Amino acid sequence: MKICICDDEKNFIHNFQLLLKQYSKKHKNINQFNSFENENDLLSYFYSQNDIDILFLDIKFQTYSGIEIAKKIRDINPSVILIFLTSFPEYALSGYKVKAFDYLVKPLSYLQLENVLDQAISELKSNEKHFLIIKDSGNIFKIKFPEIIYIETYNRNILFHLTSGSEITGHESLKAYEDKLDERFYRCHTGYIVNMAYVTSIQKDCAILNSNVTVPVSRYKKKKFQMLFTDFLCNSIF
Repeated sequence: MKICICDDEKNFIHNFQLLLKQYSKKHKNINQFNSFENENDLLSYFYSQNDIDILFLDIKFQTYSGIEIAKKIRDINPSVILIFLTSFPEYALSGYKVKAFDYLVKPLSYLQLENVLDQAISELKSNEKHFLIIKDSGNIFKIKFPEIIYIETYNRNILFHLTSGSEITGHESLKAYEDKLDERFYRCHTGYIVNMAYVTSIQKDCAILNSNVTVPVSRYKKKKFQMLFTDFLCNSIF
């Protein structure tokens, strides 16, 4: 398990690290911890490594807001579990814009950290259990649900667009794959299924995904899509 914190308060990072060591000693499931005092170093790390499972991010910096930083992080790693840190609870509701997992109010207690880490790690383990097996040209691929951004029908095949930037071709029908997916996915068009975790907005006749990818939305599916997406956002944070 790889955990990272970005906060511009040195003392808070120090105290957080002490709490995390206490948690790790008890649960023995953390093998890497990184800390950053500014957003630029954090983003540089994500651009070069991009291997963090859980990110604790201060919601207010001098140059950028935590929300702005989180949007950049989401473009790099859409599946990282994001937990905001704040001294101002009124800012926390902004977390829905970047699909935050939770938020913690400073000063932080061990019990707060233990509770949120237990839930976050449980979420990671749950995601490990949800996957598709795709056969293509003699190869077999195991694709975890959080790795799928969207799926489309392409040249009579099914194309999976993944968070890694790669594409994998499947040869079953789109309906067959749809039946194997869970509630985070929605078939917004005859030829498209989207992972709502990567939807940033639903517009007149399309949905905007991370990195400004656009997929069409059928007129008769739009109302239900908007309802499900709203429910998904509400259930994704706090």
